[in-house]
Amino acid sequence: MDVSDTIIAVSSPPGRSQRALLRLSGPDACSLLDLSEADRGCRRHVLDLPEGELPVLALVSRAPSTYTGDDLVELLLPGSRILIDHVQRHLHAEALRRSIRLRDASPGEFTARAYFNDRLDLLQAEGIASVIHAETDAQLSAGRNLSSGQLGSIATRLGDELTRLAALVEAGIDFTDQEDVVAIEPEALRTSLMTLATGLDQGLTDAVAIESLESFPIVVLVGRPNAGKSSLFNALVGRERTVVAELEGTTRDALREPLTLCLPDGVLEVMLVDVAGLGSKRAQDHQEVIEQAMVRQARRAIEDADLLVRCTPPDHEPLELPNHLTARVLDIRTKNDLCSELPDDPDLIGVSAPNGTGLQRVREAMSSALGGAPNVPAAGRLVLSARHDSVLRRCRESIGSTLELLDQPGGAPAELLAATLRSSLDEIGSLLGRITPDDILEHVFASFCVGK
Repeated sequence: MDVSDTIIAVSSPPGRSQRALLRLSGPDACSLLDLSEADRGCRRHVLDLPEGELPVLALVSRAPSTYTGDDLVELLLPGSRILIDHVQRHLHAEALRRSIRLRDASPGEFTARAYFNDRLDLLQAEGIASVIHAETDAQLSAGRNLSSGQLGSIATRLGDELTRLAALVEAGIDFTDQEDVVAIEPEALRTSLMTLATGLDQGLTDAVAIESLESFPIVVLVGRPNAGKSSLFNALVGRERTVVAELEGTTRDALREPLTLCLPDGVLEVMLVDVAGLGSKRAQDHQEVIEQAMVRQARRAIEDADLLVRCTPPDHEPLELPNHLTARVLDIRTKNDLCSELPDDPDLIGVSAPNGTGLQRVREAMSSALGGAPNVPAAGRLVLSARHDSVLRRCRESIGSTLELLDQPGGAPAELLAATLRSSLDEIGSLLGRITPDDILEHVFASFCVGK
Protein backbone atom coordinates (compact mmCIF):
# COMPACT_ATOMS: atom_id res chain seq x y z
CA MET A 1 0.00 0.00 0.00
CA ASP A 2 1.69 3.17 -1.25
CA VAL A 3 0.55 6.01 1.01
CA SER A 4 2.29 8.63 -1.16
CA ASP A 5 -0.37 8.26 -3.90
CA THR A 6 -3.57 10.23 -3.99
CA ILE A 7 -6.58 7.90 -3.88
CA ILE A 8 -10.18 8.26 -5.02
CA ALA A 9 -13.36 6.24 -4.37
CA VAL A 10 -17.12 6.54 -4.25
CA SER A 11 -17.94 6.56 -0.53
CA SER A 12 -21.73 6.56 -0.68
CA PRO A 13 -23.65 3.25 -0.64
CA PRO A 14 -24.43 1.54 -3.95
CA GLY A 15 -27.83 2.05 -5.49
CA ARG A 16 -29.88 4.99 -6.66
CA SER A 17 -30.00 8.22 -4.67
CA GLN A 18 -30.28 11.95 -5.24
CA ARG A 19 -26.69 12.57 -4.15
CA ALA A 20 -23.42 10.63 -4.18
CA LEU A 21 -20.15 11.20 -2.34
CA LEU A 22 -16.80 11.03 -4.14
CA ARG A 23 -13.82 11.03 -1.77
CA LEU A 24 -10.20 11.93 -2.54
CA SER A 25 -7.28 11.81 -0.11
CA GLY A 26 -3.55 12.29 -0.50
CA PRO A 27 -0.89 14.92 -1.10
CA ASP A 28 -2.43 16.08 -4.41
CA ALA A 29 -6.13 15.83 -3.55
CA CYS A 30 -6.54 19.62 -3.44
CA SER A 31 -4.21 20.58 -6.27
CA LEU A 32 -5.95 18.15 -8.64
CA LEU A 33 -9.17 20.13 -8.11
CA ASP A 34 -7.39 23.51 -8.27
CA LEU A 35 -8.18 24.26 -4.64
CA SER A 36 -5.93 26.87 -3.03
CA GLU A 37 -4.52 26.77 0.50
CA ALA A 38 -7.30 29.15 1.56
CA ASP A 39 -10.01 26.79 0.34
CA ARG A 40 -11.26 24.97 3.41
CA GLY A 41 -14.55 23.73 4.80
CA CYS A 42 -17.77 23.42 2.80
CA ARG A 43 -17.77 25.38 -0.43
CA ARG A 44 -19.27 25.51 -3.92
CA HIS A 45 -16.96 24.12 -6.57
CA VAL A 46 -17.21 23.69 -10.33
CA LEU A 47 -15.74 20.71 -12.18
CA ASP A 48 -14.66 21.73 -15.69
CA LEU A 49 -15.69 18.63 -17.64
CA PRO A 50 -15.20 18.38 -21.42
CA GLU A 51 -18.98 18.52 -21.89
CA GLY A 52 -19.37 21.59 -19.71
CA GLU A 53 -19.30 22.78 -16.14
CA LEU A 54 -20.66 20.64 -13.30
CA PRO A 55 -21.38 22.46 -10.01
CA VAL A 56 -20.72 20.34 -6.93
CA LEU A 57 -20.40 20.83 -3.20
CA ALA A 58 -16.84 20.32 -1.92
CA LEU A 59 -15.91 19.57 1.68
CA VAL A 60 -12.23 20.43 1.99
CA SER A 61 -10.05 19.40 4.96
CA ARG A 62 -6.32 19.96 5.26
CA ALA A 63 -3.69 17.66 6.71
CA PRO A 64 -3.01 16.66 9.39
CA SER A 65 -6.41 17.42 10.96
CA THR A 66 -8.40 15.03 8.77
CA TYR A 67 -9.70 11.49 9.11
CA THR A 68 -6.85 10.07 7.05
CA GLY A 69 -4.18 12.52 8.19
CA ASP A 70 -3.72 13.64 4.54
CA ASP A 71 -5.51 16.34 2.59
CA LEU A 72 -9.10 15.18 2.14
CA VAL A 73 -11.75 16.38 -0.33
CA GLU A 74 -15.30 15.05 -0.50
CA LEU A 75 -17.39 15.97 -3.52
CA LEU A 76 -21.18 15.88 -3.22
CA LEU A 77 -22.64 15.49 -6.69
CA PRO A 78 -25.82 14.17 -8.36
CA GLY A 79 -26.30 10.46 -7.71
CA SER A 80 -26.24 9.27 -11.31
CA ARG A 81 -23.99 6.22 -11.68
CA ILE A 82 -23.10 7.25 -15.24
CA LEU A 83 -22.19 10.77 -14.10
CA ILE A 84 -20.09 9.49 -11.20
CA ASP A 85 -18.12 7.18 -13.48
CA HIS A 86 -17.64 10.01 -15.94
CA VAL A 87 -16.29 12.34 -13.22
CA GLN A 88 -13.88 9.66 -12.00
CA ARG A 89 -12.57 9.07 -15.54
CA HIS A 90 -12.16 12.82 -16.02
CA LEU A 91 -10.17 13.18 -12.79
CA HIS A 92 -7.95 10.22 -13.70
CA ALA A 93 -7.27 11.76 -17.11
CA GLU A 94 -6.56 15.16 -15.55
CA ALA A 95 -4.18 13.57 -13.03
CA LEU A 96 -2.33 11.81 -15.84
CA ARG A 97 -2.03 15.07 -17.78
CA ARG A 98 -0.56 16.82 -14.72
CA SER A 99 1.69 13.86 -13.75
CA ILE A 100 -0.23 13.41 -10.49
CA ARG A 101 -0.25 9.88 -9.05
CA LEU A 102 -3.97 9.19 -8.68
CA ARG A 103 -5.44 5.69 -8.33
CA ASP A 104 -8.62 4.01 -7.12
CA ALA A 105 -8.60 3.25 -3.40
CA SER A 106 -8.49 -0.34 -2.24
CA PRO A 107 -10.97 -1.62 0.41
CA GLY A 108 -10.33 0.07 3.75
CA GLU A 109 -7.50 2.24 2.44
CA PHE A 110 -8.85 5.52 3.81
CA THR A 111 -8.93 4.01 7.30
CA ALA A 112 -5.58 2.28 6.72
CA ARG A 113 -4.04 5.69 5.99
CA ALA A 114 -5.55 7.01 9.20
CA TYR A 115 -3.77 4.16 10.99
CA PHE A 116 -0.43 4.71 9.24
CA ASN A 117 -0.66 8.45 9.95
CA ASP A 118 -1.32 7.79 13.67
CA ARG A 119 -4.85 9.21 13.50
CA LEU A 120 -6.15 6.02 15.13
CA ASP A 121 -4.75 2.74 16.41
CA LEU A 122 -5.46 -0.74 15.09
CA LEU A 123 -8.15 -1.39 17.69
CA GLN A 124 -10.08 1.69 16.61
CA ALA A 125 -9.75 0.63 12.97
CA GLU A 126 -11.21 -2.78 13.87
CA GLY A 127 -14.04 -1.00 15.69
CA ILE A 128 -14.86 1.05 12.59
CA ALA A 129 -14.99 -2.16 10.55
CA SER A 130 -17.36 -3.65 13.13
CA VAL A 131 -19.64 -0.60 12.90
CA ILE A 132 -19.72 -0.86 9.09
CA HIS A 133 -20.71 -4.53 9.17
CA ALA A 134 -23.06 -4.33 12.18
CA GLU A 135 -26.48 -5.90 11.60
CA THR A 136 -27.85 -5.62 15.14
CA ASP A 137 -27.85 -3.06 17.94
CA ALA A 138 -25.53 -5.35 19.89
CA GLN A 139 -22.95 -5.41 17.10
CA LEU A 140 -23.27 -1.66 16.59
CA SER A 141 -22.75 -0.99 20.30
CA ALA A 142 -19.71 -3.28 20.36
CA GLY A 143 -18.19 -1.59 17.32
CA ARG A 144 -18.72 1.86 18.81
CA ASN A 145 -17.11 0.80 22.09
CA LEU A 146 -14.07 -0.44 20.19
CA SER A 147 -13.79 2.55 17.83
CA SER A 148 -14.11 4.96 20.77
CA GLY A 149 -10.70 3.78 21.98
CA GLN A 150 -11.93 2.12 25.17
CA LEU A 151 -9.82 -1.01 24.78
CA GLY A 152 -6.97 1.02 23.33
CA SER A 153 -6.84 3.20 26.44
CA ILE A 154 -6.70 0.14 28.68
CA ALA A 155 -3.98 -1.45 26.54
CA THR A 156 -1.99 1.80 26.50
CA ARG A 157 -2.06 2.08 30.30
CA LEU A 158 -1.05 -1.56 30.58
CA GLY A 159 1.78 -1.04 28.10
CA ASP A 160 2.99 2.09 29.89
CA GLU A 161 3.23 0.27 33.20
CA LEU A 162 4.99 -2.72 31.65
CA THR A 163 7.43 -0.31 29.96
CA ARG A 164 8.16 1.35 33.28
CA LEU A 165 8.80 -1.98 35.00
CA ALA A 166 10.94 -3.30 32.14
CA ALA A 167 13.00 -0.10 32.12
CA LEU A 168 13.72 -0.41 35.84
CA VAL A 169 14.72 -4.06 35.52
CA GLU A 170 16.96 -3.37 32.53
CA ALA A 171 18.50 -0.38 34.30
CA GLY A 172 19.66 -2.75 37.00
CA ILE A 173 21.38 -4.84 34.32
CA ASP A 174 23.02 -2.04 32.34
CA PHE A 175 24.09 0.22 35.18
CA THR A 176 25.03 -2.10 38.03
CA ASP A 177 28.29 -0.21 38.55
CA GLN A 178 26.59 3.17 39.06
CA GLU A 179 25.45 3.94 42.56
CA ASP A 180 22.83 6.52 41.51
CA VAL A 181 20.88 3.96 39.43
CA VAL A 182 18.62 1.84 41.64
CA ALA A 183 16.93 -1.20 40.11
CA ILE A 184 13.43 -2.10 41.24
CA GLU A 185 13.24 -4.34 44.26
CA PRO A 186 11.77 -7.82 43.64
CA GLU A 187 8.90 -7.26 46.09
CA ALA A 188 7.94 -3.96 44.46
CA LEU A 189 8.08 -5.63 41.03
CA ARG A 190 5.92 -8.50 42.28
CA THR A 191 3.32 -6.12 43.72
CA SER A 192 3.07 -4.13 40.48
CA LEU A 193 2.80 -7.26 38.36
CA MET A 194 0.14 -8.77 40.64
CA THR A 195 -1.93 -5.60 40.21
CA LEU A 196 -1.66 -5.89 36.43
CA ALA A 197 -2.46 -9.62 36.49
CA THR A 198 -5.53 -9.11 38.66
CA GLY A 199 -6.84 -6.38 36.38
CA LEU A 200 -6.30 -8.52 33.30
CA ASP A 201 -8.01 -11.53 34.88
CA GLN A 202 -11.03 -9.42 35.83
CA GLY A 203 -11.24 -7.80 32.40
CA LEU A 204 -11.05 -11.12 30.56
CA THR A 205 -13.69 -12.62 32.84
CA ASP A 206 -16.15 -9.76 32.35
CA ALA A 207 -15.51 -9.22 28.63
CA VAL A 208 -18.04 -10.08 25.95
CA ALA A 209 -16.88 -12.03 22.89
CA ILE A 210 -17.79 -9.99 19.81
CA GLU A 211 -18.45 -13.22 17.90
CA SER A 212 -21.27 -14.02 20.36
CA LEU A 213 -23.12 -10.92 19.15
CA GLU A 214 -23.39 -12.22 15.59
CA SER A 215 -26.52 -14.19 16.46
CA PHE A 216 -29.39 -13.42 18.78
CA PRO A 217 -32.45 -15.29 20.05
CA ILE A 218 -35.21 -16.08 17.57
CA VAL A 219 -38.75 -15.73 18.91
CA VAL A 220 -41.50 -17.17 16.71
CA LEU A 221 -45.21 -16.42 17.09
CA VAL A 222 -47.12 -19.64 16.40
CA GLY A 223 -50.77 -20.60 16.44
CA ARG A 224 -53.75 -21.50 14.33
CA PRO A 225 -54.97 -19.23 11.52
CA ASN A 226 -56.56 -16.00 12.82
CA ALA A 227 -55.12 -16.52 16.29
CA GLY A 228 -54.02 -12.88 16.49
CA LYS A 229 -50.35 -13.52 15.75
CA SER A 230 -49.96 -10.77 13.16
CA SER A 231 -51.78 -8.21 15.31
CA LEU A 232 -49.48 -9.06 18.21
CA PHE A 233 -46.46 -8.88 15.88
CA ASN A 234 -47.41 -5.37 14.75
CA ALA A 235 -48.10 -4.25 18.32
CA LEU A 236 -44.73 -5.51 19.59
CA VAL A 237 -42.65 -3.95 16.79
CA GLY A 238 -44.63 -0.72 17.02
CA ARG A 239 -45.80 -0.44 13.40
CA GLU A 240 -47.96 -2.19 10.82
CA ARG A 241 -45.33 -4.54 9.48
CA THR A 242 -47.75 -7.24 8.36
CA VAL A 243 -51.29 -7.28 6.97
CA VAL A 244 -54.05 -8.16 9.43
CA ALA A 245 -57.35 -9.61 8.22
CA GLU A 246 -60.01 -12.08 9.32
CA LEU A 247 -59.36 -14.29 6.29
CA GLU A 248 -57.29 -17.41 6.82
CA GLY A 249 -53.90 -17.46 5.11
CA THR A 250 -53.32 -13.70 5.20
CA THR A 251 -49.78 -14.25 6.49
CA ARG A 252 -47.86 -16.31 3.97
CA ASP A 253 -44.19 -15.44 4.41
CA ALA A 254 -42.16 -15.68 7.60
CA LEU A 255 -41.81 -11.99 8.50
CA ARG A 256 -38.84 -11.01 10.66
CA GLU A 257 -38.20 -7.84 12.65
CA PRO A 258 -35.66 -7.06 15.39
CA LEU A 259 -37.26 -6.41 18.76
CA THR A 260 -35.57 -4.73 21.72
CA LEU A 261 -36.56 -5.89 25.20
CA CYS A 262 -35.51 -3.55 28.01
CA LEU A 263 -34.09 -5.23 31.12
CA PRO A 264 -33.10 -3.71 34.48
CA ASP A 265 -29.39 -4.26 33.69
CA GLY A 266 -29.32 -3.79 29.94
CA VAL A 267 -31.04 -4.65 26.68
CA LEU A 268 -31.99 -7.98 25.14
CA GLU A 269 -32.30 -7.89 21.36
CA VAL A 270 -34.26 -10.69 19.67
CA MET A 271 -35.52 -11.49 16.19
CA LEU A 272 -39.31 -11.66 16.23
CA VAL A 273 -40.84 -13.88 13.54
CA ASP A 274 -44.47 -14.06 12.41
CA VAL A 275 -45.37 -17.22 10.47
CA ALA A 276 -48.44 -18.54 8.75
CA GLY A 277 -51.10 -20.15 10.88
CA LEU A 278 -50.89 -23.92 11.23
CA GLY A 279 -53.59 -26.53 11.64
CA SER A 280 -55.89 -25.18 8.92
CA LYS A 281 -58.65 -27.54 7.71
CA ARG A 282 -58.89 -25.94 4.29
CA ALA A 283 -58.26 -28.21 1.34
CA GLN A 284 -59.14 -26.27 -1.81
CA ASP A 285 -57.18 -27.60 -4.77
CA HIS A 286 -56.16 -24.19 -6.12
CA GLN A 287 -54.57 -23.27 -2.79
CA GLU A 288 -52.88 -26.58 -2.06
CA VAL A 289 -49.43 -25.64 -3.43
CA ILE A 290 -49.43 -22.27 -1.65
CA GLU A 291 -50.62 -23.87 1.58
CA GLN A 292 -47.83 -26.44 1.49
CA ALA A 293 -45.18 -23.77 0.88
CA MET A 294 -46.55 -21.66 3.76
CA VAL A 295 -46.47 -24.63 6.11
CA ARG A 296 -42.93 -25.61 5.12
CA GLN A 297 -41.68 -22.08 5.72
CA ALA A 298 -43.44 -21.86 9.08
CA ARG A 299 -42.06 -25.20 10.20
CA ARG A 300 -38.50 -24.18 9.26
CA ALA A 301 -38.85 -21.05 11.36
CA ILE A 302 -40.24 -23.07 14.27
CA GLU A 303 -37.34 -25.54 14.06
CA ASP A 304 -34.84 -22.63 14.32
CA ALA A 305 -36.62 -20.89 17.18
CA ASP A 306 -35.20 -20.34 20.65
CA LEU A 307 -38.64 -19.42 22.00
CA LEU A 308 -42.12 -20.20 20.68
CA VAL A 309 -44.90 -17.83 21.68
CA ARG A 310 -48.06 -19.88 21.20
CA CYS A 311 -51.03 -17.60 20.55
CA THR A 312 -54.49 -18.93 21.41
CA PRO A 313 -57.71 -16.85 21.30
CA PRO A 314 -60.46 -17.37 23.92
CA ASP A 315 -62.57 -20.52 23.50
CA HIS A 316 -59.95 -22.13 21.23
CA GLU A 317 -57.66 -25.06 21.81
CA PRO A 318 -53.89 -24.37 21.71
CA LEU A 319 -52.04 -25.52 18.63
CA GLU A 320 -50.39 -28.87 19.23
CA LEU A 321 -46.62 -28.63 18.67
CA PRO A 322 -44.22 -31.46 17.71
CA ASN A 323 -42.66 -33.22 20.70
CA HIS A 324 -39.10 -33.08 19.34
CA LEU A 325 -38.83 -29.30 19.53
CA THR A 326 -36.20 -28.03 21.98
CA ALA A 327 -37.39 -24.41 22.10
CA ARG A 328 -39.22 -23.19 25.18
CA VAL A 329 -42.94 -22.50 24.75
CA LEU A 330 -44.66 -19.41 26.14
CA ASP A 331 -48.46 -19.60 26.07
CA ILE A 332 -50.49 -16.41 25.82
CA ARG A 333 -54.15 -15.72 25.20
CA THR A 334 -54.75 -13.27 22.39
CA LYS A 335 -57.81 -11.15 21.53
CA ASN A 336 -58.67 -10.41 25.15
CA ASP A 337 -60.72 -7.44 23.98
CA LEU A 338 -63.21 -9.90 22.44
CA CYS A 339 -63.74 -11.83 25.65
CA SER A 340 -66.49 -10.61 27.99
CA GLU A 341 -65.44 -12.77 30.94
CA LEU A 342 -61.78 -13.40 31.75
CA PRO A 343 -60.78 -16.34 33.94
CA ASP A 344 -59.23 -15.47 37.29
CA ASP A 345 -55.80 -16.92 36.63
CA PRO A 346 -52.79 -14.77 37.64
CA ASP A 347 -50.42 -16.98 35.65
CA LEU A 348 -52.37 -16.59 32.43
CA ILE A 349 -50.88 -13.93 30.13
CA GLY A 350 -53.64 -12.23 28.22
CA VAL A 351 -53.07 -9.60 25.56
CA SER A 352 -55.11 -7.32 23.38
CA ALA A 353 -53.10 -5.97 20.47
CA PRO A 354 -55.56 -3.18 19.47
CA ASN A 355 -55.56 -1.47 22.88
CA GLY A 356 -52.11 -2.61 24.07
CA THR A 357 -53.34 -4.44 27.16
CA GLY A 358 -50.85 -7.05 28.33
CA LEU A 359 -48.05 -6.14 25.91
CA GLN A 360 -45.64 -5.31 28.71
CA ARG A 361 -46.35 -8.64 30.41
CA VAL A 362 -45.64 -10.41 27.12
CA ARG A 363 -42.31 -8.62 26.78
CA GLU A 364 -41.35 -9.45 30.37
CA ALA A 365 -42.36 -13.09 29.93
CA MET A 366 -40.31 -13.35 26.73
CA SER A 367 -37.26 -11.89 28.48
CA SER A 368 -37.65 -14.29 31.40
CA ALA A 369 -38.12 -17.31 29.14
CA LEU A 370 -34.89 -16.41 27.30
CA GLY A 371 -32.87 -16.23 30.49
CA GLY A 372 -33.29 -12.56 31.35
CA ALA A 373 -29.68 -11.68 30.46
CA PRO A 374 -28.89 -8.71 28.21
CA ASN A 375 -27.05 -9.34 24.95
CA VAL A 376 -26.31 -5.72 24.04
CA PRO A 377 -23.10 -4.73 25.88
CA ALA A 378 -23.61 -2.05 28.48
CA ALA A 379 -21.58 1.13 28.21
CA GLY A 380 -18.09 0.60 29.56
CA ARG A 381 -18.09 -3.18 29.19
CA LEU A 382 -15.21 -4.63 27.20
CA VAL A 383 -16.01 -6.34 23.91
CA LEU A 384 -13.20 -8.50 22.56
CA SER A 385 -12.64 -10.26 19.27
CA ALA A 386 -10.85 -13.60 19.18
CA ARG A 387 -7.63 -11.75 18.29
CA HIS A 388 -7.93 -9.35 21.22
CA ASP A 389 -8.71 -12.14 23.66
CA SER A 390 -5.79 -14.25 22.44
CA VAL A 391 -3.30 -11.38 22.67
CA LEU A 392 -4.41 -10.37 26.17
CA ARG A 393 -4.22 -13.96 27.38
CA ARG A 394 -0.70 -14.32 26.01
CA CYS A 395 0.23 -11.10 27.75
CA ARG A 396 -1.22 -12.47 30.98
CA GLU A 397 0.80 -15.67 30.55
CA SER A 398 4.00 -13.66 30.13
CA ILE A 399 3.24 -11.70 33.28
CA GLY A 400 2.59 -15.01 35.04
CA SER A 401 5.97 -16.28 33.84
CA THR A 402 7.65 -13.21 35.33
CA LEU A 403 5.90 -13.81 38.65
CA GLU A 404 7.03 -17.45 38.63
CA LEU A 405 10.63 -16.34 38.11
CA LEU A 406 10.33 -13.95 41.05
CA ASP A 407 9.09 -16.79 43.25
CA GLN A 408 12.12 -18.98 42.55
CA PRO A 409 14.39 -19.60 45.57
CA GLY A 410 17.15 -17.06 45.53
CA GLY A 411 15.47 -15.04 42.81
CA ALA A 412 15.89 -15.18 39.05
CA PRO A 413 18.49 -13.45 36.87
CA ALA A 414 17.44 -9.96 35.89
CA GLU A 415 18.01 -10.86 32.24
CA LEU A 416 15.24 -13.47 32.40
CA LEU A 417 12.88 -11.04 34.11
CA ALA A 418 13.59 -8.44 31.43
CA ALA A 419 12.95 -11.00 28.68
CA THR A 420 9.52 -12.04 29.99
CA LEU A 421 8.53 -8.40 30.54
CA ARG A 422 9.60 -7.61 26.98
CA SER A 423 7.42 -10.50 25.78
CA SER A 424 4.41 -8.96 27.55
CA LEU A 425 5.18 -5.61 25.95
CA ASP A 426 5.39 -7.18 22.49
CA GLU A 427 1.90 -8.62 22.92
CA ILE A 428 0.47 -5.21 23.87
CA GLY A 429 2.29 -3.71 20.90
CA SER A 430 0.63 -6.20 18.54
CA LEU A 431 -2.76 -5.39 20.06
CA LEU A 432 -2.42 -1.69 19.29
CA GLY A 433 -0.75 -2.29 15.93
CA ARG A 434 2.65 -0.99 16.94
CA ILE A 435 4.29 -4.39 16.45
CA THR A 436 1.97 -6.16 14.03
CA PRO A 437 2.83 -8.55 11.17
CA ASP A 438 1.73 -7.38 7.73
CA ASP A 439 -0.67 -10.30 7.34
CA ILE A 440 -2.69 -9.12 10.36
CA LEU A 441 -2.90 -5.60 8.95
CA GLU A 442 -4.06 -6.90 5.58
CA HIS A 443 -6.73 -9.03 7.28
CA VAL A 444 -8.06 -6.08 9.31
CA PHE A 445 -8.35 -3.58 6.45
CA ALA A 446 -9.51 -6.10 3.83
CA SER A 447 -12.77 -6.43 5.80
CA PHE A 448 -13.70 -2.82 4.90
CA CYS A 449 -15.59 -1.77 1.80
CA VAL A 450 -14.13 0.54 -0.84
CA GLY A 451 -14.36 4.21 0.11
CA LYS A 452 -13.89 3.70 3.86
